[in-house]
Amino acid sequence: MGFTDDVLRDKAERIAKEHEGFKVEIVGSRLVMGLRSNVQSWTIFDVQNATQAAGIGEERILSDVLIEFPDAPDRVPDVTILAEGSKEPYTYEDIRAAVEIVATEDDTNDYEIKAHQYARYDVPICLIIDPFRGECTLLTRPRGTDYAARESFKYGETVTLHLEDGSTVPIPTDQFKRKES
Repeated sequence: MGFTDDVLRDKAERIAKEHEGFKVEIVGSRLVMGLRSNVQSWTIFDVQNATQAAGIGEERILSDVLIEFPDAPDRVPDVTILAEGSKEPYTYEDIRAAVEIVATEDDTNDYEIKAHQYARYDVPICLIIDPFRGECTLLTRPRGTDYAARESFKYGETVTLHLEDGSTVPIPTDQFKRKES
């Protein structure tokens, strides 16, 4: 991490403390701050419920909790499924699946910047949920800074996450809300 990264991290932490209710994170070399929409909130809730219904314990399901990455910006996935027995502070090695819900139309943060970082650090599963397009993109088999496998699902279909521990998490998308641009 360089000086600029340290400065951005310090600013992000200070802003997050001062402005409760905002999601603050570093994406690329930018500090990104925004309010979560009701659609994002409902989608997070639906994903967490589906994960818990699949038998994943609540101690393995996080929302908006800092995950540390060495030599890269820390991330705050919208939903994270952790490995069994993970303890704070959480690192990229604890992630079994990262779920991001797109915040703005044509947003490259989730599709490119975050997905490339997750792949670079061998996060096994990255699920991008896009309420503007009404679709989900499931990325698996990280290779370098990208994923070797990419599947698209329209809202109404079930997306199944196959975790490394043999667990499966079916996520029905028929109740996901759309967001108008």
